[in-house]
Amino acid sequence: MTDAEHRRRIEQVADSFLTPNPPRQPVPLTLQGARPLQVDTPHGTVALLHAGSGPAVLLLHGWEGQASDMASFAHALLERGFSVFAMDLPAHGASSGSQTSIPQSAMALQAVAGVLPPLHAVIAHSVGSPVVVEALAAGMPAQRVVLLSAPARYEDYARQYAMAAGLNADETASMLSLLRESRGIDVRQVSLPARAARLAQPALFIHSADDRVVPIEDSIASAAAWPGARHMRVDGLGHRRILADAAVVEAAIEFVAESALTCTA
Repeated sequence: MTDAEHRRRIEQVADSFLTPNPPRQPVPLTLQGARPLQVDTPHGTVALLHAGSGPAVLLLHGWEGQASDMASFAHALLERGFSVFAMDLPAHGASSGSQTSIPQSAMALQAVAGVLPPLHAVIAHSVGSPVVVEALAAGMPAQRVVLLSAPARYEDYARQYAMAAGLNADETASMLSLLRESRGIDVRQVSLPARAARLAQPALFIHSADDRVVPIEDSIASAAAWPGARHMRVDGLGHRRILADAAVVEAAIEFVAESALTCTA
């Protein structure tokens, strides 16, 4: 392989890392009385679905997910009198773009939050969790946070992706440098435990011990670093079944509702 071919291979892996595949079975989120919204952001147009009235709760799916992943939470929130904003990450669903990253998605989320009613809470799954935390660390207001199956460090997953794509250690380092220098994405800076230490919102982490995508140790470390955060360990729910589990949904909604009267819609 020539040097040019070698560089191109690293670029291809970097591009692939930033490019989510669409869901195998796209499922629209259906909520009674819902209306679609679009918000222009520095990283493209972001699509949301809004339903209900009352304290505002934003729902955010994970990488290669879709808004309907959060359907159980959306319906439960509406039943409790909350207003739901279900957001498609950039390059997902009806949002624009073909590539995104955690920092870019966080910037888009900040722009979205800037035009929504004050957020009483945010509930996020998987990669949606560090997206939310990056936005909170940059000043996005939200009173309470629920993070499901939350990964801890972006660098870990970038390295795992590179190695799975066949890059060796030196090539992986080159890919991380490429992301930082050419794409403006420093994966080393995206650390949920590091951000958590400077956040004050009440937070609830929920994670299944048998999660094979994101190990539960990730959220344990993040919850330990977040002042006052709670951690709820469940089992047998993997990475995605956790989203439809009745006990998990109830715990999340109860946590969100603890101080709902302090939020104005």
